[in-house]
Amino acid sequence: MNPRISVIIPTYCEAPNLPRLVSRIVGSVAESDLRGNEFEIIVVDDNSPDGTGKLGLSLAREHPEMKVIIRTDERGLGTAVLKGIGASIGDILVVMDADLTHEPALIPQLVGHVANNGADIALGSRFVNGFEMESSLHHIWGSKALNTFIRVLLQIPARDVTGGFFALRRGALDDLDVNSIFRGYGDYFFALLYRGGKRGWKMKEVACEYRARREGLSKTSFLKAGFSYGVRALKLRVNLE
Repeated sequence: MNPRISVIIPTYCEAPNLPRLVSRIVGSVAESDLRGNEFEIIVVDDNSPDGTGKLGLSLAREHPEMKVIIRTDERGLGTAVLKGIGASIGDILVVMDADLTHEPALIPQLVGHVANNGADIALGSRFVNGFEMESSLHHIWGSKALNTFIRVLLQIPARDVTGGFFALRRGALDDLDVNSIFRGYGDYFFALLYRGGKRGWKMKEVACEYRARREGLSKTSFLKAGFSYGVRALKLRVNLE
């Protein structure tokens, strides 16, 4: 029996990117071995002032595989991902950013490692096989240094622990405290990998080119995020959360 697949996309002010992203995801699935699988796209929008949520509802009329959740009482990347997981039906969960920095064509490969090769989680990695990032040198090496610090500190068997593009076996979440993991911003991802690693998850990294944002504004300050990520990693290491 083919596994059901849910692609979860948290959004905030991504109206310029969402139509193209949805089209590319649908095309990637349709042109791959996944075309016979039950498949859905779940957009979780934090009541974007640019109308991303309303645009998503409009797109859902064209794409019956889409669900759109507009949150008015809560914001945050980690909790948005958890909201999408709770609303999903998939046996395999795919999470990706809405800004087109993650390549939809990689979805079938990530899903395949979970569905067919025994991985609990397969992640798109910027730091394997001669990584490529469309960014400034200080951002590239800053990201690499931050990832190295976190993965060494937490002994996570993966190189890219902040990328946030992954396919996950749903059952792997069964014995995890998801509410303590899925909070904050991108730090939820290394918290997930850390907790999963402690439970013996099999992880597979797939080379993933990081593309520069073409439309809209980034919600991340690298220095601010780097500090908060480091603090959370230290708290995880000494069992303060």
